[in-house]
Amino acid sequence: MQTPSTPSTARPSRTLRTRLAAAAVSCVLVLPAASCAAPRVEGRAESERSVDVCETLLTEADVSSTRGAEEGAPKIARYTAFEDATHRWLDVAIQCPARFAEGTLRSAQAQAAAHALARTSGFSYAPLTVTRLDDVDELGIGGDALAKLALAEDRAGFATEVLAGRFADGVASDASTAALVKDGGLLAMSDDHKETASRLMYLSDGAKDLRRKVYATQELTAHSADVVDPATGLRANTVAVLEIDCAREELAAFDSSAHVDYTTMTQQQRTKTRAALAQLSMLIATHAYTAFTLGYPSTDPALFA
Repeated sequence: MQTPSTPSTARPSRTLRTRLAAAAVSCVLVLPAASCAAPRVEGRAESERSVDVCETLLTEADVSSTRGAEEGAPKIARYTAFEDATHRWLDVAIQCPARFAEGTLRSAQAQAAAHALARTSGFSYAPLTVTRLDDVDELGIGGDALAKLALAEDRAGFATEVLAGRFADGVASDASTAALVKDGGLLAMSDDHKETASRLMYLSDGAKDLRRKVYATQELTAHSADVVDPATGLRANTVAVLEIDCAREELAAFDSSAHVDYTTMTQQQRTKTRAALAQLSMLIATHAYTAFTLGYPSTDPALFA
């Protein structure tokens, strides 16, 4: 398990977020040229080859993760493999909507592993951080899915604001969370969650707004420093549990309600959809990565049980 640390509160610029998304959909995600293969041609029967493409992407991503996990390999080789896996799993999420959840969580998992190796090797690591969707003008996955995503973000925004208040007032104590409160990181996280919720509802094209603005606080006030994750039974930092639960709720909403069919889209529509999915996947992966930096296990049993 990765050594807990305080996540960076730096926010990427609009230019950086746009560049990351463009890189993802242009197949420039630090992938070898061979992985981009032939460009997609309008009118080709994508449905006939989508399964093969996804299986290839999954295999390549898994190979990179496996190489990163080789204990006897040089640290720099493992670090490079995990960095490669980060991008390859993101590509899985973008290109294969049916594997969106797996690709997103595996990408976050690879980032956590790369970060851990960087810390023990004395070099810096910059994760694929996206905290808001300001640059997304359209997210065509269905209004119901977007409304559920907005609910998850709004709930997390409310909870992190409550915790920030309790720690600022000295009611609760925990070194990792206190550091976030002191430098304004926890309130910034709350603001990002709430702004993202508003953006998602704006993009939902009139879907029913599920946000309640105020949510139950009993668990937060009783367990401000650490809490048992209801999904796994693991006890972890409360902010970490809030972030991983937000990620899980969003991935569940995508799996149950999102509708993405590249075979019915024009080339322009596919490009735009992939750019938006890149942003969404990196947003959710950022929630998971934040949880990992606060000590939540990034192991398979904790994420895929």
